[in-house]
Amino acid sequence: MTNGHAFWFFLVWACIIWYSTITVFVSVKGIVDIRQMLRDLLRRGEDGDDAN
Repeated sequence: MTNGHAFWFFLVWACIIWYSTITVFVSVKGIVDIRQMLRDLLRRGEDGDDAN
């Protein structure tokens, strides 16, 4: 591999790792937020609070 090829090879892998990390982070945070939202909606339903 020439120096130019090595640069692009590592740049592509750095982008793939960065994108994968962000995707996993957003997915995990989204799951936590959805669980919290559903928990709040269930509590609201149990309390009989229909205020929007």
